[in-house]
Amino acid sequence: MNIKPEQLQNSLSNQLASIYFVFGAEILLVEQSLSLIKDSAKTNGYSERFRFDIDGNFSWDSIFSLISSPSLFAEKRIIECRLTTGKIGVKGSKALTELAESLPDDILLLISSGKLDMAQQKSKWFKSLDSNGIVIQHWEVQSNQLVGWISTNMSQLGLNSNHDVANAIAYCTEGNLLATMQEIQKLKIAYPDGNINLQEYLNQIDQQSQYSVFGMIDSALQGDSEKVNKIFKSLVEDATPPVILISSLYREIKNLVTMAIELKTNQTIESVLSNHRVWQKRKPLISNALKKHSYQSLQKLLLTLGRIDRSLKGMDNLNVYDELQGVVTSLSGKNNVLNS
Repeated sequence: MNIKPEQLQNSLSNQLASIYFVFGAEILLVEQSLSLIKDSAKTNGYSERFRFDIDGNFSWDSIFSLISSPSLFAEKRIIECRLTTGKIGVKGSKALTELAESLPDDILLLISSGKLDMAQQKSKWFKSLDSNGIVIQHWEVQSNQLVGWISTNMSQLGLNSNHDVANAIAYCTEGNLLATMQEIQKLKIAYPDGNINLQEYLNQIDQQSQYSVFGMIDSALQGDSEKVNKIFKSLVEDATPPVILISSLYREIKNLVTMAIELKTNQTIESVLSNHRVWQKRKPLISNALKKHSYQSLQKLLLTLGRIDRSLKGMDNLNVYDELQGVVTSLSGKNNVLNS
């Protein structure tokens, strides 16, 4: 049976199933669900757990031997199978199907994996797990959902959720959920009573970002090309992976393109910034960039980033770092040949 991740807590409160399969591209979200299930299992008397990391060459006999041997220490046991790939082979498919259809009452089978394609979700073993247990699929948190996700997790940790704080975390962690969760946990340590000193935290974020990718982008939006090039040089010297620069710039410019389109529909700059929940401190930067760049010039920057990404993957022949510097310099408005 399929249930949504947000239904898991209530489902566990009603009844603990004997089989759970949790999968999805976001490892953190999968781990959160696994933790909920294991906590519930512990409450229900499952005191012994065995973990297996499974690939296409795994020997399933070890699991069947464990299940057939009575435990000396616990009446109820958890068998945790972490699939390192959805391609588990004929033996794996047969083994999982058999486990799902003939699992002893004293065993909780807990299976997890990364993202699965549609063919894998239509496989016999997947259908067997779905028929005999509970399947939970985690989808990636989209950029327009991230601030809400952060606010929810802040509240769950007893922090007073603040939109500006959530927005600042989203901006600085660039959608990396693990880094986002670590930032939320640091806030809990810094403000154990849950009351966050907004200005203190925003100042801290500002200091941290001075010579980061985010500081470089903000300097570009401000039009400070000299500082942009200084930070870019520092990032290159620190061996910052090009993919981080590409993804950060793409996300920022894509948002600018969307806002530029909305401005063409006669919306005010204030309403556009409000609709996109732009962090208060960044509003002047975004406004400056939207006044400086046309929709067409921003689109050209996105196309250039696409070529840079293909070059990084060996499918084009641009000099990655030179072109990246050209993009961020153009974004600052200096020698903006793409805007001419």
